[in-house]
Amino acid sequence: MTTTATFNRTAIMTHAWEIVRRANVALYGLRTILRRALRAAWSEAKHKLTIAQVEQQAKAQSPEVARTREAIAALEGKDRWTQADYARIGVLRAALRAAEDHEAAAPDYAEKRDLIAAAGGRFCAVTFTKADGTERTMQVQPATLQHHIKGDEATVAGKRATQTRKARHPHLLPVWDAKAKAPRSVNLATISRIAVDGVVHEYHA
Repeated sequence: MTTTATFNRTAIMTHAWEIVRRANVALYGLRTILRRALRAAWSEAKHKLTIAQVEQQAKAQSPEVARTREAIAALEGKDRWTQADYARIGVLRAALRAAEDHEAAAPDYAEKRDLIAAAGGRFCAVTFTKADGTERTMQVQPATLQHHIKGDEATVAGKRATQTRKARHPHLLPVWDAKAKAPRSVNLATISRIAVDGVVHEYHA
């Protein structure tokens, strides 16, 4: 996602004049001092914006990406590596690539989650590709699943497990299979069609 840089020009000009007032105008002349002050004020504003963007990206970063990067940094900081370390770094880097892919697809995942959740107590047809490559359409009922997770029948351990699974596997969506009357997990990345309230939403890889 590209963020458009925005600057407060009034604040930049005010800062430039503050620099001018502290400078030796009599020695260098107002034009020269003002030109240098504007250059310095703009440079500082751009630096602050860059820092703010980095902080914003860090906050938006998924917990899985952050944890994996920290693990890689800790391993790379070791003075000596064992054979197990060499094997582990490969696994961590692969995990980081997967986590970053999921993070990039987060807006698409969010849209699919919201569409399915919008069905509430009604039925929603979700078409997805299974692990064996075959396509399947499942009738799901979001409200029924929510009752089992958050309702009176839900256990504390069950609620905790659900939250942990969501954090570690953001691409997996727990759903209630109305036909089987059982909970299932659907890979959001493989969902190709969602039909809610007679409206069909299609997705292409």
